[in-house]
Amino acid sequence: MDGTSARPAPGRRRPPRSLRFMLAASLLVPALFLGVAAWVNHQRLTANADASLEQLSAVAREHALKVVETNALVLDRIEDRVRGLDWASIEAEGEAIQRDLVALDQRIEQITSLHLVRPDGRLALISIAWPTPPINLAGREDFRSLAAGDARGGEVLRFGPAMRGRLSGVLAFTMARARSGPDGQFDGMLLGSLLPAYFQQHWHTLDPEGRFTFRLTRLDGLVLAQYPAAEDPPATPPAAAEVPPALRRIAAGARQAGQTLADELSTFRRLGQHPLAVSVSVPLAAIRAEWLRDTAVTAFFCLLAAAALGFATLLAIRRWQSEQLVLLRLRETADELRAEIARRETAEAGLRQSQRLEALGRLTGGVAHDFNNLLTAILGTVHLLDRHLGATADDRVRRLLGAARDAVNRGARLNGSLLAFARRQKLDTASLDANELVQGFAPLIQRALGEAVTLDLALGTPLPPCRADASQLEAALLNLAINARDAMPRGGTVTLSTRPARLEKEQLDGNADAKPGDYLAIMLRDEGTGMPAEVRDRAFEPFFTTKPIGKGTGLGLSQVFGFIRQLGGHILIDTAPGQGTAVTLFLPVDTAGPARQERQDTPSPAAAPAPEGVAMMARATVLMAEDDERVREVTAETLRDAGFRVVAARDGQEALALLRRGEPCDLLFSDIVMPGGMTGIELAQEARRLNPGLPVLLATGYAGTGPETTSHRFEVIAKPYDLPTLVERIARLATLEAASEGAA
Repeated sequence: MDGTSARPAPGRRRPPRSLRFMLAASLLVPALFLGVAAWVNHQRLTANADASLEQLSAVAREHALKVVETNALVLDRIEDRVRGLDWASIEAEGEAIQRDLVALDQRIEQITSLHLVRPDGRLALISIAWPTPPINLAGREDFRSLAAGDARGGEVLRFGPAMRGRLSGVLAFTMARARSGPDGQFDGMLLGSLLPAYFQQHWHTLDPEGRFTFRLTRLDGLVLAQYPAAEDPPATPPAAAEVPPALRRIAAGARQAGQTLADELSTFRRLGQHPLAVSVSVPLAAIRAEWLRDTAVTAFFCLLAAAALGFATLLAIRRWQSEQLVLLRLRETADELRAEIARRETAEAGLRQSQRLEALGRLTGGVAHDFNNLLTAILGTVHLLDRHLGATADDRVRRLLGAARDAVNRGARLNGSLLAFARRQKLDTASLDANELVQGFAPLIQRALGEAVTLDLALGTPLPPCRADASQLEAALLNLAINARDAMPRGGTVTLSTRPARLEKEQLDGNADAKPGDYLAIMLRDEGTGMPAEVRDRAFEPFFTTKPIGKGTGLGLSQVFGFIRQLGGHILIDTAPGQGTAVTLFLPVDTAGPARQERQDTPSPAAAPAPEGVAMMARATVLMAEDDERVREVTAETLRDAGFRVVAARDGQEALALLRRGEPCDLLFSDIVMPGGMTGIELAQEARRLNPGLPVLLATGYAGTGPETTSHRFEVIAKPYDLPTLVERIARLATLEAASEGAA
């Protein structure tokens, strides 16, 4: 049954596409969601950072611009205080002007000191010291820039780098403006120092956590103030290549610009027309860290979702595999059940066929028995008529009597075929070499097949000897060859082969006569038309034939069937329409060694009496037991005509009663099968007990075979018997008995 030969094991079968898609989706969908969420979150964080930078830079710009403009107003007040005064007058009013500078310095929180510088760079006045210390600022960048510029551009502010003051020690950057003389030429410098801490304090209020970086930067890239505070800012601007592009764009005329640097995201805003810009930056690492935190949280939940979906899908796959295993087992069980049902149906069909053939055999045996009685009565009547008419019979009467004898002989042969099917025929079994028998009989088979059919022998070697009746086996092969010839009207090839075989119990279903074991197989295969199943199932039935009327009796295969079954063998037909027919005979293997002959029921030729003894014993008394009235009357009349005294009984009980009453009897002649509960064998046995040495001759319509004739040593004659032969057999038995008594 194994329909799993090309199937993989259930646990290794690939799940269906839907489950595989679900498993892939349980992994890919959360991963895709994580990717999309991470991208969206990165965009959101970047956009939020940009928005925060824009907002913070706008506030920081407004604040820085107000501080710068406030300081510009302070410088304007100083300019107003010394306007129209030359440096000698300023020096003369120095103490008063210094007090005014101190007053301005104290009112403005972001200013640390105010300076008034001569054209030659010497410090004239300072708000934090009096008298003025001798300090020369001619080397400062802002002084040189203003001195070299057009004094008429005195409204232009110059911003110096952040440095620690010489007097105060406080970090500050300067905001300076040129003072113009009456002729419009450079006439000194007004300067105020601004605290970076003032800006840092404001920026701290905007970003207490210090997430963002605030810078106040000149357009050349010099940082004046920074939050969170770092080391003191550099005193010189960076190289032009290191100036952020955003500052360069602002310096070129852009109002504001944003830029993503290598390590931070920044926004720059210019302070009005001043050469300053406020920038707010956030480190990209901070954005990335926040993005990684959010992504990790999302990944955790995606992982949970993927695990849940994957686990559910794996459970579905395991359930599917379990269901597939159950379905596979159910299919295997169903296949086994179907195979078992097929085997049972085959066995039941074989059993029904065997029972039908067995019933036909029993019916045939019974009919043959009665038919033999009829034939015996007819043959006896013909014999009596022939003796009665004698020389007075004309040719027509003799011809009619001969036709009657021929009809009886034909009926006897037909009855013999029926008895063969009923397994009631007499067999002379012996140990045979099947190959030797087939090779010797092949020429006759070839003649029966005709010139249009070729006989091909395929004999297997070595072969064990088999038990069979050689003549009956040859007749069976001849019957099969004739059937093969009739199935091939256009000719062809018939193959006759031999081989050893072994049959098991299941192969012998319906055959109670055969036992599992070793057999010798003889197969005859033709290339004919074959048989459909309904014809094959009835092929062994007596008188069943598909041949035209006059072409066959339908007894050939039935006779072969009975012969093989009587041997304890088996027969099979393998056929299909258009595919020819193969009939295989399975003969029992001979395990007893050398060939041996079955017991013969015919007397030894040496025991035959002389012809004169027949006449002498014709006056003997014969006790005849026969249940068929016609046979009894004809046989009794024939024996009386032969000179015997005949005492007739209707059954065994009546015959035994006559013997017990002392009825004289020289020989007992009895049918074997009789009604009344006593067979002819039992009658003979009882008669021998009453009269030891009593000659006994038994008659049977079963041709002297079967269990009723194999457990005794009595003489048997088969029906229909020729009455002269019967008279001679009875005379010989009586003569032998008389001779044995005389010798005693």
